[in-house]
Amino acid sequence: MAAHARATGAGAERRAGDPAGPPRMSVAEAAEEAEVGASADLRERAAARVRQQLTASVNAPHNPRGVSVAGSVGATVRRATALLEVGLIERECEARLLLLALVGGEHLLLLGPPGTAKSELCRRLSTIARLGYFERTLTRFSTPEELFGPLSLAALERDEFRRATAGYAPTAELLFLDEIFKSNSAILNTLLTLLNERLFDDGAKRERVPLLSAVAASNEGPESDDLSALYDRFLLRRLVAPVSDDGVLELLLGGEAAEGGSVDAALPDLREALEEVRAAAPSVRLPRHVALLLRDARAFVRETGADGLGGGYVSDRRLRRSAELLKACAAAHGRDTVSVVDVAAVLPHVLWDTAEEAAALAEWVEDNALPDGGAEQLRFLLESVRSRAAAEAADESAGPAAEAAGGGGGLAEDALALAAATLAAAAEMRQHVGAVERSAEHLFLPAAKAAVLRQRLLPRARESAEELEQLAAEAALVELALADGLDEEGWAALQAEDDLDGGGGGEAGTAVEAPSFDFDEAELSWGRKEAKAKLGPEEFRAWRKAAKAAAKRGD
Repeated sequence: MAAHARATGAGAERRAGDPAGPPRMSVAEAAEEAEVGASADLRERAAARVRQQLTASVNAPHNPRGVSVAGSVGATVRRATALLEVGLIERECEARLLLLALVGGEHLLLLGPPGTAKSELCRRLSTIARLGYFERTLTRFSTPEELFGPLSLAALERDEFRRATAGYAPTAELLFLDEIFKSNSAILNTLLTLLNERLFDDGAKRERVPLLSAVAASNEGPESDDLSALYDRFLLRRLVAPVSDDGVLELLLGGEAAEGGSVDAALPDLREALEEVRAAAPSVRLPRHVALLLRDARAFVRETGADGLGGGYVSDRRLRRSAELLKACAAAHGRDTVSVVDVAAVLPHVLWDTAEEAAALAEWVEDNALPDGGAEQLRFLLESVRSRAAAEAADESAGPAAEAAGGGGGLAEDALALAAATLAAAAEMRQHVGAVERSAEHLFLPAAKAAVLRQRLLPRARESAEELEQLAAEAALVELALADGLDEEGWAALQAEDDLDGGGGGEAGTAVEAPSFDFDEAELSWGRKEAKAKLGPEEFRAWRKAAKAAAKRGD
């Protein structure tokens, strides 16, 4: 067997189970062991309370705002996605963005070469959802009549300037415009009002149109500043690439050609599902960390700009509608709060202007979607409260005069607030962990993207959750110690344990660690209670430090 833990230097204690019998303790040693036992009990109580509270928080229904979306909505959207993708290769992201645009009542711009199934996706969606559909390819010579309908002869007889709009863009629920940036000034202003306000100026009357979503396609972005307003109307943007070399074989050998194929299946309940999501979306909460991320994303685009020279622009309208789209995304999943996976699914497609910005923004979102949880700030506050608590205990030991001079200063209230804050941060990070773990189930995130997200975010989220849970336990420990009226020696014992755990430093930490103990693998695998029963106070403290170091090496 490996050697037992041995203390170097004079005064090393024998274990309670040694043949020579139990060691004889001085009064000071007995008092120290009692303090260690009391502090261990406090720690166990604090850890148990935090575990219980976190479990209750994670298992509780997180829908206090009353977001009501039936579970069938998700199933309907999944069926629609599957129908959109039938026979199409590498169009998972485009299909999901098309449905996201419809769910959020926004418009989608597809930028890419001809023959990449852009119009096919839109036609399929109109069939699946049974939506009124209109499509047109624009040129520099397109006239308003082609898009909005001819002048009504019957209206002219009544001296009215009206259009016969039946079957044209003003009556469509789903609109597809190819070569959108070739539109001319004759139709531009009317088109802007139609897309943004959902209104159509028909002669002297302004009428509301039933448009749910518009999809536009172009081989390239706008070349003129005159088209900037039109470009800004399309919140969602996607660069569509031809099928990759790996996908070409599947395209050629996969049977029926996708382009020009038909999907006869319809989902009449899709329209009802869309209405349900739109009704629930305003009740969804946008967390502060998501609002901060949107702010920082706008700053990133502004600083990056085209070719990294700066000057990228995100309008206020675009930023506000991005937040609304995130809410709709969360509502489609029946949640009352926007999650980090919603951010990863939506944000890379809403704030960029150029292809260069799109790639940079996607990378930035992956790096910043997960909030840090505020562990550094919380630890600073914890150290402050703990120091004040130890000082107050010392003042009480010094007598009434010192206690009156020191003053409590709301210490108990601060400790209670800190315990609540650390617990809330830990619970929120646990929710982030769960959201990333379930990212493959997200309605608008392709499977390949979800796998990358789990690979990049999950280790960071778990590590941050563990750190915050440890902080929550330490904050609960301070709160319990104050409630129990821990004296100066008790606080000193807690501080000594923290020093051994790596929280201390300087001469005090060196003094505590002076005795050296060696532990083998079997001893390091003991539980806390077993080690405490078999080891003396100093050995037990050294064992705790060694066991934690071994656990970290194992991770």
